[in-house]
Amino acid sequence: MNVERVMRLWSEILGVPVTSPDVDFFDLGGQSLAMVQFLARVESEFGVVLPIEVLFAGDLTASGAARAIQEILDEEGEDVDALLAEVDALPTGEIRALLGDRTWRE
Repeated sequence: MNVERVMRLWSEILGVPVTSPDVDFFDLGGQSLAMVQFLARVESEFGVVLPIEVLFAGDLTASGAARAIQEILDEEGEDVDALLAEVDALPTGEIRALLGDRTWRE
């Protein structure tokens, strides 16, 4: 689950054990540089860009950060699903035209 991953990231970045998902990032000793490190790690580990204003709009706990990450993942998943449905609806000839000179195998 994402909350455990966020807690692990916070522990690694802050150098303290994070034992509760409900403790505030700054109460654990976090500061702005650590927050930037966390955002970079979120991007590399989850594959999403988590805007800092999203964190500050809600609670700055591991559970709040995990919720924000999941919301972005869900939104991106919906975008991918919509794109896949669009591709599935394309006629074979149009797909071939879009692929250009690439070899086509059915």
